Amino acid sequence: MIDRYGRPLEDLRITLTHACNFECFFCHMEGEDTHVMEGLSPYQIGLVTQVATKFGVRSVKLTGGEPTLRRDLPEIISSIRRAGVRDVSMTTNAFLLKNIAGKLKDAGLTRINISLHALSKEKFKEVTGVDGLSRVIEGIREARYQGFRPIKINYVLTKRNVEEAKKIIEFSEKSGIDELHLIEMHPVGLGKTSFSFHQSLENLEAEIAKMAIRSEIREKHFRPRYVLPSGLIVEMVKPYANPIFCAGCNRIRLTVDGKLKTCLYRDDKEIDIMYALNNEKLSEEDRLTLISHAFEVAISIREPNFKYMMRRETR
Repeated sequence: MIDRYGRPLEDLRITLTHACNFECFFCHMEGEDTHVMEGLSPYQIGLVTQVATKFGVRSVKLTGGEPTLRRDLPEIISSIRRAGVRDVSMTTNAFLLKNIAGKLKDAGLTRINISLHALSKEKFKEVTGVDGLSRVIEGIREARYQGFRPIKINYVLTKRNVEEAKKIIEFSEKSGIDELHLIEMHPVGLGKTSFSFHQSLENLEAEIAKMAIRSEIREKHFRPRYVLPSGLIVEMVKPYANPIFCAGCNRIRLTVDGKLKTCLYRDDKEIDIMYALNNEKLSEEDRLTLISHAFEVAISIREPNFKYMMRRETR
């Protein structure tokens, strides 16, 4: 399906829980209200995913909070795979990953994004609120051992951890990481009150561009990507006040409380589907029909948050 701005719908991002064992000061919380902590059941998620595939969704990303806090995570992954999705990925802080990576792989998880915002023990604790760097490193190693590919590192650049950027690049190169995503801080969620720590990627990107042996533009969000001599791919994620980023958005979100959310930045472009998911009097066919109608409406109201403004010249 294509929205009225010519953007295809190909990616579904599912918030599994708002509970988290970290306290990152910039967390955007997927742009959701966190009054509901636990998310939908594996069956409910499977229903939504089944409909999503009929509208062109080809990949699903599981996120939170922290997805690994859901004890039924393997069952959730299996339900998505049964719905016909081959590309099922997850964003995690990797704190619990060492002990469950194999189970997630067996359930059908294909790839992992691991958040890593510092490599010095003190700075890591300052950013995340947790003395957990060693456990995250162990989780990354276990993900590699289990054969997840690609493994991607997510690093949010802020004024509080800017000195860690080059360390993260070197670590990614030496650790066999496939991709490193350098992310600018969002004024969403906790980022609204801590946006004074926002740090532009401009200077860092210029340095990486000089080091790169090749550059390209990814279709998703039209993100710039640079291939370093080591083979590491460094991708720039700059969503704030960026019409180019929005023009390449192919994503729709499923919130913890059962809404189709069409934009991270918007809470006025959502469709509530909990009636279809919770009403036990409805047959499964009726539920799927109602969810399909909700997708049609969501696509019709979906729009870029940041748009180009054309100024008329006056004489």
